[in-house]
Amino acid sequence: MPLFFHRHHLLHILKNPLFHQNSSPQPCTKMREAKLPCFSNYGLQWYFKQLSKEEFQTFKELLMEKASELAVCSFPWVEVSNANVEHLASLLHEHYKESLAWKISIHIFEEMNLSTLSEKARKEMKRFGVCSVWGFFPKFQTFFKHCLLFFFSLPLSNLGRGGNTWNYKDYVMTKFATKLDEYHGSENFASDYPEMQTLLGAFNPDQRGFQPRTVVLHGKSGIGKSDLARRVLLSWAQGKLYQGMFSYVFFLGAREMHCMKEGSFAELISREWPDYQVPMMDIMSQPERLLFVVDGFDDLDFAFKDNDPNLCEDWTDKQPTSVLMHSLLKKVLLPESSLMITVRDTGIEKLKSMLTSPRYLLVRGISVEKRIQLLCQHTKNEHLKTQVLHSVVDNHLLFEECQAPILGSLICEALNLQEASGKSLPPTCQTLTGLYATFVFHQLTPRDASRRCLNQEERAILKNLCLMAMRGVWNRKFVFYRDDLSVHRLRKSELSALFQTNILLQDGSHERCYTFLHVSLQDFCAALYYILEGLETEWDPYPVFMENMRSLVELKQISSNAHLFQMKRFLFGLMSKEVMGALEVLLGCPVPLVMKQGLLCWISLLGQQASTATPPDSLDAFHCLFETQDDEFVLLALNSFQEVWLPINRRMDLMVSSFCLQRCQYLQKIRMDVCESFLKDEFTEAHPLAPQGMPIKTLADEWWESLCLVLSTHPSLQQLDLSGSTLNEWAMKTLCIKLRQPTCKIQNLIFKGAQVTLGLRHLWMTLITNRNIKCLNLESTHLKDEDLMMVCEALRHPNCLLESLRLDHCGLTPACCLVISQILVTSISLKSLSLVGNKVTNQGIKPLCDALTASQCTLQKMILGKCGLKAPDCQDLASALISNQSLTHLCLSSNSLGSEGMNLLGRAIKFPNCGLQRLILNECNLDVAGCGFLAFALMGNRHLTHLSLSMNPLEDDGMNLLCEVIMEPSCHLQDLELVKCHLTAGCCKKLSHVIVRNKHLKSLDLAVNALGDDGVTALCEGLKHRKASLKRLGLEACGLTSGCCEVLASALLCSQRLTSLNLMRNDFSPMGMTKLCPAFAQPTSNLQIIGLWKWEYPTQIRKLLKEVQLVKPQIVIGDDWYSFDEDDRYWWKS
Repeated sequence: MPLFFHRHHLLHILKNPLFHQNSSPQPCTKMREAKLPCFSNYGLQWYFKQLSKEEFQTFKELLMEKASELAVCSFPWVEVSNANVEHLASLLHEHYKESLAWKISIHIFEEMNLSTLSEKARKEMKRFGVCSVWGFFPKFQTFFKHCLLFFFSLPLSNLGRGGNTWNYKDYVMTKFATKLDEYHGSENFASDYPEMQTLLGAFNPDQRGFQPRTVVLHGKSGIGKSDLARRVLLSWAQGKLYQGMFSYVFFLGAREMHCMKEGSFAELISREWPDYQVPMMDIMSQPERLLFVVDGFDDLDFAFKDNDPNLCEDWTDKQPTSVLMHSLLKKVLLPESSLMITVRDTGIEKLKSMLTSPRYLLVRGISVEKRIQLLCQHTKNEHLKTQVLHSVVDNHLLFEECQAPILGSLICEALNLQEASGKSLPPTCQTLTGLYATFVFHQLTPRDASRRCLNQEERAILKNLCLMAMRGVWNRKFVFYRDDLSVHRLRKSELSALFQTNILLQDGSHERCYTFLHVSLQDFCAALYYILEGLETEWDPYPVFMENMRSLVELKQISSNAHLFQMKRFLFGLMSKEVMGALEVLLGCPVPLVMKQGLLCWISLLGQQASTATPPDSLDAFHCLFETQDDEFVLLALNSFQEVWLPINRRMDLMVSSFCLQRCQYLQKIRMDVCESFLKDEFTEAHPLAPQGMPIKTLADEWWESLCLVLSTHPSLQQLDLSGSTLNEWAMKTLCIKLRQPTCKIQNLIFKGAQVTLGLRHLWMTLITNRNIKCLNLESTHLKDEDLMMVCEALRHPNCLLESLRLDHCGLTPACCLVISQILVTSISLKSLSLVGNKVTNQGIKPLCDALTASQCTLQKMILGKCGLKAPDCQDLASALISNQSLTHLCLSSNSLGSEGMNLLGRAIKFPNCGLQRLILNECNLDVAGCGFLAFALMGNRHLTHLSLSMNPLEDDGMNLLCEVIMEPSCHLQDLELVKCHLTAGCCKKLSHVIVRNKHLKSLDLAVNALGDDGVTALCEGLKHRKASLKRLGLEACGLTSGCCEVLASALLCSQRLTSLNLMRNDFSPMGMTKLCPAFAQPTSNLQIIGLWKWEYPTQIRKLLKEVQLVKPQIVIGDDWYSFDEDDRYWWKS
């Protein structure tokens, strides 16, 4: 009979002197530090499955015989007889805890003479740290003693019934029900969480079988993540959530953890227990049934610091809190447990680096309906409700802010203050900065009627508060403690005054913990610090606002921190004349303009480096400028902008873009990625909740119409690019009507990949009405037959002056080519036509070629790449080339023409009447034989100046054939592209002779050919020659090493004309680059463009390249040697 089944046996063991040998004399609280081995009930299942059916029945009978001996435990014996393997393992696991269940099972195995099975189970226990089931070795003595102490500390009625769990749940319900009631801003909306339904299955397997152990709740600041996390604990305690999944759920808040610098994880969670007797052994016995809710990852001291390399596996070890939390998040500590973590969107990237296979859930805040209710509830004057609602709902930024209840209240308060003062603004002029300034300045204004401004002492307090806010934003710190306040000289007497302003708040449950009313209010105060600092000292802010910034890299550092991002917008908003006037009244002194000059510099820099700016950069700049509502400042700031790229995703983006674009005096090109979702008006969704009689309308149509009007009346705008946009018929119609205005100067319209099919019929009329439109690009826009008929009618109209039409990948069929051929014959203006990626084939090429032979056809450029053409189709093309002397550009790339097709084309090219000047035959399956036919065609041809043969298997033999002809004085080739043509060093000697003898050849691209060092050495002989005219040489990915660097450097110093060199993707060592860099910098080298990816080289080489650019400021070193679009090559456009 097992000696631990009876209570008197347990007492006997406790009295045994062997047991007390080496045991700890510490009191019961030390129990928390004992480490309990963890065995899963799945392990028991495995052992039970090793039993035969008869043996398993015997096991259950022996277990039933122990019923009287195990009477102290409430065990559902009636279920045992019919239990299967899984059910019995679960019963034992649930009612006896893991270690006891295993010991009982091993004892019964031994009674059944299953020594092999019992020995294997015993070894399994040893592997987890228990030396013996029955022995009293030191490690087991401590563990067993703690088990017994825990066993006797419980009432008999609680044994096997989860009594600890029920006591803890009572505590959680008391604590968190009160907490949720206390939290500001959520009193009426705390239960309105659609996410709660999602959380029910947060830890369930998905369709692919993936079951997460970590769930991340992310969202904007103040959206209700912490509130939702507390509600999870409350719902679990109330039996509504995760029943049967988690035995214990613990809340680990960042603010609470700040108070504990060091300790064990057991001590950390003990702080959450309702009394000092913590059943730690019971809690830790089933780690897979534990859920830890970590609230406020962003506010953990270690969150944005370098990861601590020291991780902890033992929950009894004393460690710094940062080590414990890193270990928990990285699943080193208690890997079987589950985690739920709340984090702001701004901190999610850092958190990702710590987690393993998490599931992310977005917390969206209160619904549209609840926001409307909130606005109505906080509007004091019934007569003003309609105006307040429109002021917020019509302004997307404000309405979005109201997803956080506390911000909805703040915005309503500010609007009420504006109305009361008679200074309310129209909805389109309401800015977030203006409303925050109204609220904050009102809260700070002295209540003493004898004065309106702050005294010197109050200004000092405000500056210190704003300094703390600013440093917090830069360091991602949003929870402050007494030591933070002391550092910033904020004393207790001063704090009480601040608390009354509702700007800085003291946490009710943590007296030493302070936060701003909302994180965005901290961002506002941070921006205000820069103004206050400029009042007293010479302006010297953080680097992002320095006047001498010259790099977009510095500017973009701000984008990685959303709070810096918002602080920057607030800083621009503080430049508003209205806000600045109110601030000067509050401070009692004028505010210097030096900050305004710094911000002006930032915007101007963005305009000057537009080619390296991203779309969000431009839109962000526009939003910043909109915050100022200052026409003069905005005009000056946008003076350098000639092109912009704007992602239009929200209705507010429309208004902001309209505001700024009409003040971009010198704008020439604009790209907009327009999302159709802005047409959906959130307010109309909530109109049943709006006050009766309130007019329901959407401003999306007005704002889109306003933007289209700006585009159509801009005096310098030449190109409108709507690639990738989604425009419904109404939006397209509105745009086209505006483009028909006489004031419209736009020449190029681009709809590449745009979803505009329903509104295309409005575009064709625009082509007739607006004679300024010269180029139309409809690439990847599906065209119906009726669309093609209408474009045909439009281009045939004498008023249509369209010169270039791109219909690439538009789903055209051979039958469509007949309609297009009519355009070629009748249009008096069309000069360029592109049909790339359409099924022209042999059925469509004939009508096109017939049209080309017509005397009325004025087409100069024809692009038929990837049109399914074969060798026989070249016969029709050859006839057209002979008859049509106006056709100068022909692209036939990605058609399988082969040597047979080249033979047919070559005869036409050789014909004296052929006017072809530029020919692209990339990827046409041309081989050595094809080169022979081409070489024959080039003999005596003085028209062809640009030839591209890239991605054809020419090989050295084919190249040598061509070189023989290109060396002849009669060959006028200026540009030769031979990318990836299977060339080696074997043809480089001939190419070197070409460089010397052909005085017309200016550009030679040999990229992605295995030329090697020997090949380049041969080419350099030609480059050094005084007769060499080559200006541009491409050697990307040519297998070059440092072995050729000395020869190449020597050639660069000798070459008088080479200005552009591509050396990307070669294997140059630092030693080789140290030979090239001095050559780049020498006055005798004329290089102006160098293709190199600088970041692949070590710091010392990057420094050398930077020195080259300092010596020669005009030189460009970068990876953008090619144009992104093959057909936009410089010589094809001209």
